[in-house]
Amino acid sequence: MYGKKNSVFIRTLALLLVLALIVPIGASAAMDDTARPYASYYLDSYGAYAYLAGNGLVQVYFNVQGTGMMDELGALNIELWESTDKTNWTWKKSFTHDSTPGMLSYNDDYHSGHVDYQGVDGRYYKAYVCVWGGKNGSGDTRYFWTNVV
Repeated sequence: MYGKKNSVFIRTLALLLVLALIVPIGASAAMDDTARPYASYYLDSYGAYAYLAGNGLVQVYFNVQGTGMMDELGALNIELWESTDKTNWTWKKSFTHDSTPGMLSYNDDYHSGHVDYQGVDGRYYKAYVCVWGGKNGSGDTRYFWTNVV
């Protein structure tokens, strides 16, 4: 008799464990888009990369996705850096939204663009990018490096 009660207890416990594993899967599948994490309250996603277009021309492309319609969206600043050995880097130029058209968009939920720099063949380049999303007098920035080309 003792063995039969123990067997029922083990089966019940196993069933409860299986149910505990299944229920969270169903709950997460029912979550809508508003529950997913964003990069910030203003920025959904962002990125940038450097590209060699040929003859020393370096292009830095960026894209920024807001969490909704933003008053301002895009890149505030892009700094271009140069190296001959991929170890020692020298600042070459800064592009700012104040002096470079197309870096910011207004009343938009997505913005992309690029800047050009005439570099030197045989040298390496990378960029330090600051993206921005702003709404109702507040906003958020993110800073990051691009790839090396």
